[in-house]
Amino acid sequence: MDDVGNWEPNAPPLSDVHREVLDVVIKALSRPQLGLSAEQQDSIRQAVRASAESWTDFAQSQSSSVVVNWIRALTRAEMVLPGFELGARSPVIALVRLLKQRGEYPDDLTGWVKANTDNRFLPYGSLLDRL
Repeated sequence: MDDVGNWEPNAPPLSDVHREVLDVVIKALSRPQLGLSAEQQDSIRQAVRASAESWTDFAQSQSSSVVVNWIRALTRAEMVLPGFELGARSPVIALVRLLKQRGEYPDDLTGWVKANTDNRFLPYGSLLDRL
């Protein structure tokens, strides 16, 4: 019994509720607590724990401008809201990869993300994951 793993509960599936919370954050990037109620904070706090694949699927049907706004919203949420210290598991990384695959990653987004986070993995993720 040498292999002891960590159990992490499954995040709820991403839904319209999460889309609505992200829309609130987009409109309140500079407001305290990003303009979110305690219930909305809990909702998005659970959503950010979803897998990268779930985030990619969730964002697939969205326009690139919406995905850029979500990247900004999630980057700020990680800095402003308690319990968002995500490191290399940040959904920002999956969303950035989606934009890069589309060939629609804005030139100024990397600078904006780096200026608005202390997460060393943003925006591109862990180097080991990319090898």
